[in-house]
Amino acid sequence: MHRNIWLAAAASSLLLFTTQSWSAGPAAPSGPASDDPVVITPLGNNFCRALAPAGWSVIDQDNRGATYSVASPDKGMIAAYGVSGISKAQMQGYYGPQYRRPALFAQYLAETLTGEPIGVTGSHAFNDMVAIDFESNSKHGFVIYRAFQLPSNPGGYVIAARIAIGANSADVPVAGAVAASIDCNTTFKEPPSGGYAEVDAKASDVGTSEKCKAGSCDDSDLAGTYNVQLGTGYAHSASGTNYLVDVASDYRETGPDGPGYYRQAGNALEKLEPGRWN
Repeated sequence: MHRNIWLAAAASSLLLFTTQSWSAGPAAPSGPASDDPVVITPLGNNFCRALAPAGWSVIDQDNRGATYSVASPDKGMIAAYGVSGISKAQMQGYYGPQYRRPALFAQYLAETLTGEPIGVTGSHAFNDMVAIDFESNSKHGFVIYRAFQLPSNPGGYVIAARIAIGANSADVPVAGAVAASIDCNTTFKEPPSGGYAEVDAKASDVGTSEKCKAGSCDDSDLAGTYNVQLGTGYAHSASGTNYLVDVASDYRETGPDGPGYYRQAGNALEKLEPGRWN
């Protein structure tokens, strides 16, 4: 199965995200208009699911769950996930320099999805992942990725990446939260060799899922804890509805049931549980 899906031409599947440029002049702010938590609901297909605010739609997907991209109604925010195998021949540069190293390929993916040349403004390790911040003429964003050996082609590698793009820097954490929530059933979905013990669900409880808190974390939880550092996380109601929260402005120190995140339920406030419902 690896061979059928991920030989030399297969690496280009992740580039199917989209090459459209969405900029047609100054973009209207595409983030939440208030400080209240924003309802996020599943948006998915047979292979992938994202948790996104109302109006978001799928802008690209493939038929194996290897790529999945969604965008806000005004296309000011884009969130994407993709996994691709890079063969030894590609890594040696026979098909272009972008395949030589995971960092170069991650930047190439971000540039392809952005639709504009990008400039890297920062790069740093985050547990077993690497985060790269970038800017283009009209967009801001980051790509967070991890790479491991290609099982069917020693000398090659697999890269799994999540990309968040916003029309302005304030949009990026929201796009990042949606990107972190994407969960796909793909050929190369496997944990790192050391597992996900590095995800501290208690310390990053608005970045993780209930499943993670029960001891079954995955890379979406790890990406979620990274996004919390940017200021956006998740909470959920007792009924299982998920919400996107601003970790600073949405937090109520003096809520009726103690400090935490709340939603307006009629004339009352309902305290939310931190993190995503499964």
